[in-house]
Amino acid sequence: MLLAVVIIENMQKINCTLSSLAGVYFEKILKSNDVSVWIRNTQLGIFGIIFGTITMYLSDGTEVKEKGFLYGYTNMVWTAILVQSVGGLIVALVVKHADNILKDFATSAAILLSCIVSIVLFDFQLTLLFTLGAALVIFSLFLYSKPELILLVPIVNVIFKDKSVLF
Repeated sequence: MLLAVVIIENMQKINCTLSSLAGVYFEKILKSNDVSVWIRNTQLGIFGIIFGTITMYLSDGTEVKEKGFLYGYTNMVWTAILVQSVGGLIVALVVKHADNILKDFATSAAILLSCIVSIVLFDFQLTLLFTLGAALVIFSLFLYSKPELILLVPIVNVIFKDKSVLF
């Protein structure tokens, strides 16, 4: 049991690291040359289509052959596809013209906005852990916009006596 916990913890660290590296690499690819965002999205989308098609046929191949590829697509499914597609294009444009960190903060702000809408519309119940996470996201937004605010946190002044390390 202990081994399983250690493996899961290490997998989470690896997942975070690979996700960060993928974001940085994606930013580098978009900014390294003059290829348009649309061409890059097409190049990246081809891999998604290939792996998605393979996965679809391995998991639901017989059902797709019997009922067709678009069987079960409702207006809600088409709406979700449209929203995700537009969101992907917006992310690519943000990363192309800003940076990966700004994209992450925009995603965090969207999570907070979704939480507020969910509370109002769907009677979502806040948990302590979610509230702590949201507070950290908001704090990180302020730190990103004004890095000198980190010096106002008392423990930072104790840990980093040399302020040149922070900036």
